[in-house]
Amino acid sequence: MWYVIQTQTGREQELTECIERVLKGNGYQACFVIEQECVWRNAGELLEYQKPLFPSYVIADTDTPEEFFLALKRVPKLSKLLRTDCEFWEIQEEEKKLLCQMMELDECLVRRSFVTLDEDGNILTAQGPLSFFQDKIVRKRIRKRIVTVEVELLGEKRRIELGIRLPEDK
Repeated sequence: MWYVIQTQTGREQELTECIERVLKGNGYQACFVIEQECVWRNAGELLEYQKPLFPSYVIADTDTPEEFFLALKRVPKLSKLLRTDCEFWEIQEEEKKLLCQMMELDECLVRRSFVTLDEDGNILTAQGPLSFFQDKIVRKRIRKRIVTVEVELLGEKRRIELGIRLPEDK
């Protein structure tokens, strides 16, 4: 089962590496950050980079969250396994399935979706992660190659920015 660890924004990868180094796989099967592919426009050229899909969140795959919670205290980085009053914050099976569909098979990376537009800038078709959310688009920033969707994830409604790729992009 997947559980959510919270850390400081921008230090997600550092926490993942620290958990791997200190705990060496004890109490968990995997620990990772879901990243997304984005672009930055510089002098008319699109430059690709990656950033966390959920800033300040790291995912841990464990069947023993209580044991992992106690082991996490040995990690010297600021982190906490999220929980409600009586249980740890588990990613539901349907959410896990959706996240897995969005990510590349071997990577924890959500790639940009290939889209086609009509003359008014409306999205006609989408391939990739956006194809699951095309009916949930709340904002389009075509020039910046970003689409914002509103979905139920990690226990609440969230707005997620997904990168897009147009036919004229390389």
